[in-house]
Amino acid sequence: MDTPKSARKCSMSPSTKATYKDGKIGVKRLKLEVPDAEPIIPKCEVRNAEPMIPVPPYCQTLGPILVSQSYLQRLILECWEAEVKACEKAKKLQQLEIAPGPGPVPTLIQASLRRLVTDRWDAELKYCEEAKQAQLLELLLAAHGISKLV
Repeated sequence: MDTPKSARKCSMSPSTKATYKDGKIGVKRLKLEVPDAEPIIPKCEVRNAEPMIPVPPYCQTLGPILVSQSYLQRLILECWEAEVKACEKAKKLQQLEIAPGPGPVPTLIQASLRRLVTDRWDAELKYCEEAKQAQLLELLLAAHGISKLV
């Protein structure tokens, strides 16, 4: 009974042969040669040259999730309060890194560095407060059906 060429399979693990030479073990792998063998890689048939579009459920998008406005406000406030706390902590850590000099009075360079650190983190805190207010305003406007300000 003849089998088609595509049904012929060769062993994936080649045979090995151990040899001993000067007390060392060497392993030789024997090459397998299968005459008239076709590659094992399956050929894909191209039916249409059109792009493939996934069918449901892969192309479905979720509908809007309904939550209360107070819950969203609480999420926004918690998020920005955590950001403010992180900014204040970073500000304190950076100010502690500026070690005081040998005397009780900080040097001019240390004082200017402290002022720069304070100004930078105060600006970051101001940004966080403004962003929090903007998000709360967006939430309030969306609750009244206003999605764009023209």
